[in-house]
Amino acid sequence: MTTAVFGGAVAGVATGAIDVLWSWQALDQFVSGAGKLRLLVYVLGLYGLLAGLGGGAGAALWAFFDRATRLGDLVRHARAAHHAARARNPGEAVAGLSLALAGVPVLAATVGGAYLSAVPLLATRKHFGLVVAVAMVACLGALGLGALITFALARPLELGLRALARRPGWARALSSPRAPALAVAGLVAVAASVAALMAWETLSLLPLRPALVALLALILAAPAMPIGARLNARAQALPVPGPGPVRAALAPALVALVLLTCALTAGRADGVRKAAGAYSGLGGPITRTLRRAVDLDRDGFSPILGGGDCDDWDRLIHPGGIEIPDDGLDQNCVGGDPSASPRSVDEVGFAAVPASVPRDLSVVLITIDTIRADHLGAYGYHRDTSPHIDAVAEDGALFVNGWAHAPSTRYSVPAILTGRWPLQVHYDTSIRGWPGLLDDNETVAEHMQRAGMYTGAVLNYWYFDPQRHMNQGFDYYDNQNQRYHRAVSGKGPAESQGSSSKHQTDKAVSFIDRAGGRRFFLWVHYYDPHYRYEPHPEVPSFGDDEVALYDGEIRYTDLHIGRLIEALKQRGLYQRTAIVITGDHGEGFGENGIDLHGYHLYAAQTKVPLIVRVPGLAPTRVTMPAAHADLVPTLVNLTRGRASAEMLGRSLVDVMSGQAAPDQDRWVFQQLSYENDNEKRAAISQRCHVIYNVSPDTSWELYRVDLDPLEGRDVIDDPGPCGDAREVLGAWYDRTELPAGAADALVPERPALAHPTPVSFGDEVVLLAAEWPSRPVRPGQQVEITYTFEARAPLDGGWKLFAHFEGPGRFLGDHEPPRPLSWWRAGQYIRYTHAVTVPAQARPGRYEVWMGLFRNNQRRPARSDAVEVRDDRALMGTLEVAP
Repeated sequence: MTTAVFGGAVAGVATGAIDVLWSWQALDQFVSGAGKLRLLVYVLGLYGLLAGLGGGAGAALWAFFDRATRLGDLVRHARAAHHAARARNPGEAVAGLSLALAGVPVLAATVGGAYLSAVPLLATRKHFGLVVAVAMVACLGALGLGALITFALARPLELGLRALARRPGWARALSSPRAPALAVAGLVAVAASVAALMAWETLSLLPLRPALVALLALILAAPAMPIGARLNARAQALPVPGPGPVRAALAPALVALVLLTCALTAGRADGVRKAAGAYSGLGGPITRTLRRAVDLDRDGFSPILGGGDCDDWDRLIHPGGIEIPDDGLDQNCVGGDPSASPRSVDEVGFAAVPASVPRDLSVVLITIDTIRADHLGAYGYHRDTSPHIDAVAEDGALFVNGWAHAPSTRYSVPAILTGRWPLQVHYDTSIRGWPGLLDDNETVAEHMQRAGMYTGAVLNYWYFDPQRHMNQGFDYYDNQNQRYHRAVSGKGPAESQGSSSKHQTDKAVSFIDRAGGRRFFLWVHYYDPHYRYEPHPEVPSFGDDEVALYDGEIRYTDLHIGRLIEALKQRGLYQRTAIVITGDHGEGFGENGIDLHGYHLYAAQTKVPLIVRVPGLAPTRVTMPAAHADLVPTLVNLTRGRASAEMLGRSLVDVMSGQAAPDQDRWVFQQLSYENDNEKRAAISQRCHVIYNVSPDTSWELYRVDLDPLEGRDVIDDPGPCGDAREVLGAWYDRTELPAGAADALVPERPALAHPTPVSFGDEVVLLAAEWPSRPVRPGQQVEITYTFEARAPLDGGWKLFAHFEGPGRFLGDHEPPRPLSWWRAGQYIRYTHAVTVPAQARPGRYEVWMGLFRNNQRRPARSDAVEVRDDRALMGTLEVAP
């Protein structure tokens, strides 16, 4: 067994060296110079440790079967028979080889035939148990049939091999004990190669590197075992006192300890771990395995190798933990203990609108799908992709550092429409697929309506269907041009075909004419630069590679944006129309090893054009970072509306008009949440772009965007002037994780209650009162219910409040309090208002209102001397629904 440990460690170290050298150049993203050597040490330690332990485990497993079961007797008997036959006549010791040569293709054929026969037979069957049973029987039958055919074919094949063995030099090779294993490996390799070539289009999209690295380690194990045997012999010859078993185990234990120490020491650097995870086959999985092994409180996070757990004795404290503000603890190990102070309207930064800006200002908001800032001429691109956009930029404010808050339409467009960070938008998750907007949001169109404008949207993507309520505030909302973009089967939202830019401009111009001289707000979305990229004969071709085709899509979109601008000029509207041009997100072309967009916050996916042209304001270039959330406050400010604390960006009017110097120290922020297992946050200044990978693997990245705009080199281990970046992002991250209304829900003393009706839920929570207006409410309207609680202890575990309205019909008002119950502390009072919408189909009549606490199918025990309690729910009053 000790030989297997040494041999496995040698094979693992050799595999690690090959794996690292395979990606030596790509490692520059995270490490360089001495950092690459540290990475090499880290991977060698990980691979050597894993392979050594694997070799020892395999040897121990075989020792068990060899010594404690009849399998060992069978193997020894077969081995003795083979040696005896080989000693008599090597040409006769080819039975094992003949079985191997016959068995692999025969078993493959019978199992494959059973699969091909069973699939059409079982594809339409509904009884799952029957399908499994038939599949098992088919598999066993195929194996049995294959075994019979194998033995039938092996005998004539053995006779042929005997004849071949009579040739000089063949007998020894054909009768070798290793010959059957080598034959099986060769046949499997040939079959796998043929299958891979036939299915390469699919396989090329899969993460095959881990499997290839594991296969390489198995291949290298054969030449490594003799080396392991020699190392073991030397180790056992050392003069070490103690019993024999202790001496035998000491050397491999020391080897494992050395390898583990190398890994833990070299893996302290963030860059080393990230490079191992991104550019080695098994570095990431082995790192995660070691983290899980050292997770004392079993909360899923480790204090070693960047696991991020700052208290491994407390299961409530770890990255991703729920922050409780102002309690002196840092539950998520990032940013310290946050304060729940509400946002001030002064932070929105409205400025006086210069008199030179027309009071009858109209607004055109142009969003372009999938457009990178660095592929436009106004941002220094070498190709002439955007002459019309460039002309608008020359006549307005060009924000050199314009950013999307997220890398996908799903999150960016809501941020543009509401002026909120993507994950702080109020979403309607009841809609199938991507969520829509709740009425709680105040959209830019609603602000423009309030300013007296005729509002319209010309859109072209299924996501904008009215069911997602992005039509809030629009007098005219047209998404019919989505028909020009056909989804590619099986590709989801990642790929589509078709073009709509011409049709978008046609409809946009028609809307302007429909406005008939009224002030208007128009939102037009251009989709064509989205993958797949297609050529357009109407504009110059830049080539036929992917980047050239993408640039051609931008030039085609620009052509039709130019038509829209020209229409404004022809109608005399250009000098009283503000024009905003931005992209919802960017596109990757291999930067950081990533193509397309959707799952990363790097500059390629999130740095977008941001151009604001306002008649009456002089052209300017602004280096201060700006982002999508700034657009709503900027447009509301320009149209002389009112600021709201719901706006999470800031108005850009002061810097565009020269009233204030740009805030050179400003940071803008980014969020990404994908399938609850890809959480990322980021912050950007003029010089720095820091990314916090919350999950699945906790890590930090830092890029000097002023010196390295394509973000090819992570400098997290040498931050220089970006030394405060992690602190800035951590503090912001903590604040954004606090639920909206959490601060206001905590009141300093017990409120005065006209009709207290206390109900205790367990020993932790008392509902002092639930109050709502006594007047009847009509179907489709909302009723606002004010809840007042007394906390006696925190209540962990995801408890929520239910409200059941039961009468002629039934509807619900279930919700989680804005200040989660796990935050509550003894002696606190929590008071908040929650609006419940009476369904439009609700039948008129008197409804009883029952309340309680629930978690999944469980209810918290309820008791009260003031109101009726039944089935752990309290009758808190009645609600009249009018006809």
